[in-house]
Amino acid sequence: MTKGKDKKTNIFQMFAGFLGFVLSAVCILGFIVAGFAIDYIDERIEDDCDSATGQIGQVIGADEGQCDEGSAARDFIAIIQYPLLIFGIIFGLFGAKLF
Repeated sequence: MTKGKDKKTNIFQMFAGFLGFVLSAVCILGFIVAGFAIDYIDERIEDDCDSATGQIGQVIGADEGQCDEGSAARDFIAIIQYPLLIFGIIFGLFGAKLF
């Protein structure tokens, strides 16, 4: 009778470890993608908003608030970037049963 319980527990542990590694990979991949997104948004803001024509467009409202929205999106992504890495490490440790 105990063999059945051990088998169920073993399957649950394997699933939990696999899930931990998957979540770890997703979070670490999110960290990397967030870095690329921040660089892309910075480049677009520099090209479209910080130039002379971009500043004129902001003053007259021709950009329809896109520069402000881009800055807000960049700030939000920058805020969540490192927590994604930390959660990825924690999930990896849980997956490896080291934590």
